[in-house]
Amino acid sequence: MKRALLVIDMQRVYAPGGAWQTPGFERAAANITKLCPLFEHRLFTRHLPFPDPPGRWQNYNAAFASINADQEAALLIPDLDRFEYLDFPKYTYSALASGGLKSYLLTEDFAEILLAGVQTEFCVTATLLQAVDLGLPVTLVPDACAGDLPMFEAALTALVRRMPCQVQLKYTEELLHG
Repeated sequence: MKRALLVIDMQRVYAPGGAWQTPGFERAAANITKLCPLFEHRLFTRHLPFPDPPGRWQNYNAAFASINADQEAALLIPDLDRFEYLDFPKYTYSALASGGLKSYLLTEDFAEILLAGVQTEFCVTATLLQAVDLGLPVTLVPDACAGDLPMFEAALTALVRRMPCQVQLKYTEELLHG
């Protein structure tokens, strides 16, 4: 069975001390680091500013210009950067709405795509919902995700439980020992 680990935006900007530090980031990073050796296909995204932003993304780029200018902040955290992976820069919340990830996933024959990363309430949720709409075999790993508030993580897990025909839910320990 061909499986992929899709890791959303585990960049330094979201790590402790980063401009957009995210509570739970270290827990998510530790679990993703444990999962990486299990997968031959590791797909990592990085959220970057649009080079020529359309519509309201112009406002976003202007509001966060100083953060976006920090090239170091856009890098993956070192614990994950040490693994071999395919890099998919993206410009929108959903990793499947911009960049080359969507076409890659639609041409590969993955039996399961495990989804992890940050931020739960934005990029993880947007990617998960678009994956469902595309009919991709997506599995959420909630303890390998982090958001600004625990309620966002709980809400996404509850949402996934309402879509058992379209999304699976698995936890790190289950994947490590199952």
